[in-house]
Amino acid sequence: MKKPRMSQSQIARLGRLLWMKYKPSELADEIGCSVDTIYKSYVPAGCPHQRDDETGAIWIIGTEFAEWARKVVVKHHVKTGMGRNQAYCVKCHKAVNVIGLTAKPFTAQLEMVGGTCSECGSKVHRARTRA
Repeated sequence: MKKPRMSQSQIARLGRLLWMKYKPSELADEIGCSVDTIYKSYVPAGCPHQRDDETGAIWIIGTEFAEWARKVVVKHHVKTGMGRNQAYCVKCHKAVNVIGLTAKPFTAQLEMVGGTCSECGSKVHRARTRA
């Protein structure tokens, strides 16, 4: 199953959720998504909810949902700096060492670096500050 996603505006609205029970339609209105997203993405992905025994209705506590969404749905990218002889390889999806490094001046502060990926052999390029 794919990991559910949220837009930046929906992430910002998580802070407005209160410690109370929301119907999926109310929660969808609060965070700005469709009711289908709640039923088809968030509930199957493990969002904390309670099901009423008599009616079968789903209730979601706002603060618990916000905490779950921040842990599971929201991506927190941690920036890691690349070394001077590294570039990002699109095929490998990571920073790799560059073989056959060539540097050409681009502006007064930047230079373009190119070469070959050490992992898959494809061409990689990047701009870096001049030494």
